[in-house]
Amino acid sequence: MDERQKYTAFSIPRRETPPAKETLPHVQADAANALPLIGEFAEIEYEFSLGNAAAGEKERRSFTLVPASQLIGKRTTEPIRQKFYDMRALASGNPFARNDSQLFYSQARFMEDFTDDYDGNALFSMYYPYYQHMGYEQLRTYFTWRTKTRRGEISPTSLSYVFLYIYKLLSGVGVESPADGLDKLLAIWNSFSGREPALDKYLPRWLGDYHIYYDLPHSLEDFIEEHSLKGYYPELFLSGAGAKNSLTLWNGISGYDVTKSRFYKDGNEALLNDCFYTVLCNIQQLCAKQNSRFEDLLICHVNKGAVWRPFEGALFFHWLKQPDRQVEIPDGGVFYCKNNRWTADIAIHFSGRRELVGYLIKKTEACLRQAVKYRYSIKAERNMLPNEVRRKLKEADIPFMALKKVIEKAVADFYSGLKPVIKVEVNHVNLARIRDEALGTQNKLIVTEDEAAVIPAEVPAERGALPPLEQVSAPASHALDSWVSLKEALSGVEQEALLIALGGGTDIKAFADENAFILEVLADGINEKAMDRIGDNILELDDGMVVYDEYMGKIKGMVEWE
Repeated sequence: MDERQKYTAFSIPRRETPPAKETLPHVQADAANALPLIGEFAEIEYEFSLGNAAAGEKERRSFTLVPASQLIGKRTTEPIRQKFYDMRALASGNPFARNDSQLFYSQARFMEDFTDDYDGNALFSMYYPYYQHMGYEQLRTYFTWRTKTRRGEISPTSLSYVFLYIYKLLSGVGVESPADGLDKLLAIWNSFSGREPALDKYLPRWLGDYHIYYDLPHSLEDFIEEHSLKGYYPELFLSGAGAKNSLTLWNGISGYDVTKSRFYKDGNEALLNDCFYTVLCNIQQLCAKQNSRFEDLLICHVNKGAVWRPFEGALFFHWLKQPDRQVEIPDGGVFYCKNNRWTADIAIHFSGRRELVGYLIKKTEACLRQAVKYRYSIKAERNMLPNEVRRKLKEADIPFMALKKVIEKAVADFYSGLKPVIKVEVNHVNLARIRDEALGTQNKLIVTEDEAAVIPAEVPAERGALPPLEQVSAPASHALDSWVSLKEALSGVEQEALLIALGGGTDIKAFADENAFILEVLADGINEKAMDRIGDNILELDDGMVVYDEYMGKIKGMVEWE
């Protein structure tokens, strides 16, 4: 590039503008005289002077030309869609409200008498379903199904539609009386029973609340009895469980489901039920000696004056103003309505009750299997009970071993009562003949002194003859034999593990690792051998290996004896 070549600046000439002239257009009322528009509007820019025109000060402004207004005809809407619009509009007063139950109740009342005959079938799935979040097709599908249901034509549909209908019945919408609403709830439950397990989970509790919240002509207990629903309310009737249904009720709160047992399914339902009732009676007697009830072991405490909200888990708005009243239910719970507010005295259940009841049922079944010599055996061991349950028993002065022995004795007594009694008839003619024959045999066996003199001093013992009495040693006791047998069955590692357990068991984990044993497997092996020989476990794992107190002396004598 030639550096001698230089660029020089030059001025841009000023643009010539026409004289400023303000020409404001006037929008005419008559559309025919209006300025031509591009599309729906036109924008025109112009310049004009303000005040000091001589100074050359100008301002640019823009105006939008609006076409002449025209009348808009009224929008035509089908009646059903308009009905849905009006229903949704109920939410406009407080669009950000979080109380969906109140809005649902208002909309349910608004749509209470609506009917439909929609041909479509829109699926619907929603947790806490309600009208505000449903589309047009879903609303029409639901209200058509509801219309048929009210006529008694209950057909399968999406579960969310069913719950939506149940919410409406719980709120007293579309029913003539509380009794009518209860009948409709039962009809829905019966129609979907077995197909929708969720209904079996919620409806029993909601039906119980229904009897508390609404003033019905019958009690909850009568309702349950009339419709054979005790299996859904085990806690209400535990204290009064009779021989007919005791196992069913207690199994309802058990961690061990006896109905899945092979022994139960092999046609022993009635036998097991009657046996368990006998066990319960004996346990009640054991508790009575300690001035308590067994049902009290299943309760932590009673929460008095707690706020009660009916139909928990449902979309329900407390709409009914009620007089002050008090409602009692069979398990001792009391519900109070005062100034239209509900409170209750409610029992708080013990967290380990499922394990405790599960042990009782399984132990009963294990003993009964053994008594009837069933081909398969099961074990109900102490480790089924968590530490909190053992502490609860200890606080009630009911040791585990006492509970265990009560169950075993109750089952033994029950089964012995089932054994047929052999009736012996005495024939006096035969009895006289037998007596005469016995006397003849006795005379032949009598030896006189002269006959005794010719008997040799030593007679060779005949094959199979019994030895003299003084040569027969007394048999060892069964208890001693069982512990000796257990000692012989235990390996050296297992015996050494018991010695460590007797000393506190804190080093047992390291001992198991050194001998290539998993601690749980080592403990289970010892307990299995103990169960086979003495009929019970002898230790448990709880921050180490712990020997049960009642077997401490026996085990110490066994492992130290050489």
